[in-house]
Amino acid sequence: MLKTFNQNTIEDIKLRLRTLSLIRWIAICGQLTAVAISYYYFRIQFNILLVIPLIFLSIILNIHVTARNPLIKILSFNETFSYLIFDLVQLILLLSLTGGLTNPFCVLILAPIIISATYLDLSRTIVIGIISIISLTLLAFFYYPLESLPLGINKDDFSNFEIFSIWSALVIALIFIGAYCFRVADESRKTSQALKQTQFALSNEEKISALMGLTAAAVHELGTPLSTISIAAKELVNNASKKDSNYEDLILIQSQLKRCSDILDRLRTNNFSDQSNEFINRLDFHRLVNELLNSYSDREVEFIVNIEEYFKKNHITVSRSPEIIQSLTNIIDNAVKFSKKNVTINLKHNQDSIIVEVIDDGDGFPQDIFPLLGEPYVRNTAKNKHKGLGLGLFISKNLLAKNFGDIKFLNLKNQGGCVQVFLSKDSLGI
Repeated sequence: MLKTFNQNTIEDIKLRLRTLSLIRWIAICGQLTAVAISYYYFRIQFNILLVIPLIFLSIILNIHVTARNPLIKILSFNETFSYLIFDLVQLILLLSLTGGLTNPFCVLILAPIIISATYLDLSRTIVIGIISIISLTLLAFFYYPLESLPLGINKDDFSNFEIFSIWSALVIALIFIGAYCFRVADESRKTSQALKQTQFALSNEEKISALMGLTAAAVHELGTPLSTISIAAKELVNNASKKDSNYEDLILIQSQLKRCSDILDRLRTNNFSDQSNEFINRLDFHRLVNELLNSYSDREVEFIVNIEEYFKKNHITVSRSPEIIQSLTNIIDNAVKFSKKNVTINLKHNQDSIIVEVIDDGDGFPQDIFPLLGEPYVRNTAKNKHKGLGLGLFISKNLLAKNFGDIKFLNLKNQGGCVQVFLSKDSLGI
């Protein structure tokens, strides 16, 4: 079960207007405070007649956006991207009027890239990063130098090397922090999506198991009254004359009872053991594997099932657990997708575990993703038409690790990929 990691998956990360609006108000208050203290207290010289309108432009935008939209609005990627671009440009213009890279507040240029890397996709984050680097480069050459007689600050205090050092540090920090934040956020998004899929798959399997149990109970309960009605109908037919006006109706009733009986027998035979009430909850491993393989009857794949004599000799059964069924289904599904002609399933055991081996005759697990098996990963290479998150194996590994056992992955020589499922005998009640 490989799930494609698409745009909709990424946009599950919600960013509300209230968050960006609050961040902008904090930035506006900080800008006004810094400008006021610098200009009136420290007597630092810069063009305040241009600086104040730039800050008020941000205030007007924030009021306009807040007035037109509710604060709980979920922002789209494009809206968030536009807001971040505005904040970045406004900050760059402010820095150009207040010392450029010699202004210690130039580190705030890292804020937009951090937010973008956390909430936006890779392409938009790269665009914001490129704009930030270009802006830093321009600030290194074009800016209004700061001066303050009381503080003894002259416009020529910073050498070209010092400005280059600040530029280099900011560019390296921007690239490193942006890449780091995006990587961490991306992993978090993948894991979150994978956990959602796990919960969804487990929920579906629990519903199926409940439905199967209800069906089994219905089959069991209906068997006795249906047999009684069949016997009574048979007696009525035997005692009735063919000339009787109700004879044809009795024949029809008897045929429909036979049909109902056949349906119940089919339900009992195909899906459940008919030995006792235990068929609702437990079944042998051979029957479990056959149930899982029934859904692949329309595939051009041959299944080879090998079972050790231990299972038949000791009548080994397993609970119809949603975790086990969903895990094995995902593993078999992956094997079918990557196989060429056949899939081999081996049922083995050792002292502590029941071992289920699923082997396909494909090319095996690629080396580039082998270390990532069992974890969410993105796969979309030109060499292979399959792509996804690796959610199937992730779900299986986590479902089994919770209670039952573990999974191992192997590449068998001249055979293909092999997944070994170890089910603890203690957990299975064996």
